[in-house]
This record gives sequence, structure tokens and C-alpha cells, in this order.
Amino acid sequence: MKIEESLTRLGEITKRLEAEDLLLEEALTLFEEGVALAAQVRSDLDQARLRIRKVIETSQGTLSLEDFDLS
Repeated sequence: MKIEESLTRLGEITKRLEAEDLLLEEALTLFEEGVALAAQVRSDLDQARLRIRKVIETSQGTLSLEDFDLS
């Protein structure tokens, strides 16, 4: 699943978890799915960050990268 799709699904999960008519078992299932998706998104973003660093390093110092925080 692409990051954009994962983020969309996380939004859907969040909305559903905020609903008052949610049964406990469904809430737990959605929560587990959300945690797994969030971990995958974080991993994908970490990989993207590494790719960016490699591109900049191979540019032989012609570009610079300032640290950014995704947390």
C-alpha cells in the first residue's frame, strides 16, 4: 500500500474510532490496523529519508540537507 493510501485509511480509521456507536471488538480491530499502518508509514518515510540522503551525498556536496523531524 502506498503512503498516501495508508494515510487515507488512517483517516478513515480515526473517524470510525471517534464514532459513538462503535462496538469494543470493532474498535480494537481498527486500533490494531491503525497501529500497523502507522508503523508502516513511519518505515516508508524513514526509507524515503535515506534515499534523499543518498541522492544528496552522491551529488558531491553540491546540495545540503537540513535535518527535519517527522515526529
